[in-house]
Amino acid sequence: MNNALARALLQLAHREDANQNLLDARDEGSFMATAIVESLSAGQRNAYDAPHAFEVFIRGGGNPALYDAVSQALASLYGQHEVRSLLDIGAGDGMALLPALARAASRPTRIDVVEPHAGLLDSLRPKLPHDHAWPMTLQTFLSEAAPGHAWDLAQSTFALQSIPPMERLDSLRQLRGHVSRLAIVEFDVPEFTSEAERMLSMAQRYERAAQSYGDDAPLVAGGFLAPMLLGQLRATAPSNFEQTISAWHRELDDAGYRVKSTTHLFDYSWAPAWLIVADA
Repeated sequence: MNNALARALLQLAHREDANQNLLDARDEGSFMATAIVESLSAGQRNAYDAPHAFEVFIRGGGNPALYDAVSQALASLYGQHEVRSLLDIGAGDGMALLPALARAASRPTRIDVVEPHAGLLDSLRPKLPHDHAWPMTLQTFLSEAAPGHAWDLAQSTFALQSIPPMERLDSLRQLRGHVSRLAIVEFDVPEFTSEAERMLSMAQRYERAAQSYGDDAPLVAGGFLAPMLLGQLRATAPSNFEQTISAWHRELDDAGYRVKSTTHLFDYSWAPAWLIVADA
């Protein structure tokens, strides 16, 4: 299954016909092959265009334990750095933010959230009634932010990887003028010696993720995982630009930040999750 799926991914990455390998993998029981065939037939879409699929994904599989570790680490940061004003970039529906606020010994007095996907933001808004929600991308938010508008801490959990690298670097540089400190949580994805090795790893990891959702596997694979995977391959609208933790360090350094700490949080099935804290 994974070998046929890996061959199909390699073909998709090179804009070649992957139909036969996708059908072979589907016939062998691959949730991801079935979902990719359907996604390609449906045309371009973003990984976050089906909010319900994302919500099921984020609250199932290994995600509850992952986000428990993430929220605990963020809550500790608020007290450690006396955070009074907080900016959450790519807050989604609050999976990391809300538990962190609930656990914090001292909750920030001002919270701004930036989230471009309306369905996720609509779910979060009622839970932050006195705070500020911005329905836009980070790039747009920064272009509209007043020069004197600043926060003690900006945080982003698994969201910066969705911004194309050059736009992301430019946004990180702009963000430095508005924050004292930045905390990001991202996966330390593997480095590979060949493209074929990378495709086999992706096939295995995506299929393993899909299968962990039981009866919800078709929904999660079709509504979220397949568009995410196709985005990584640039076969449809790009939606994921993940990298190693060492590459995140280099990017933050290029943007003018000073990395102060890097902390392992959780060994997730996709890759280990780490928290990077940097001064602006």
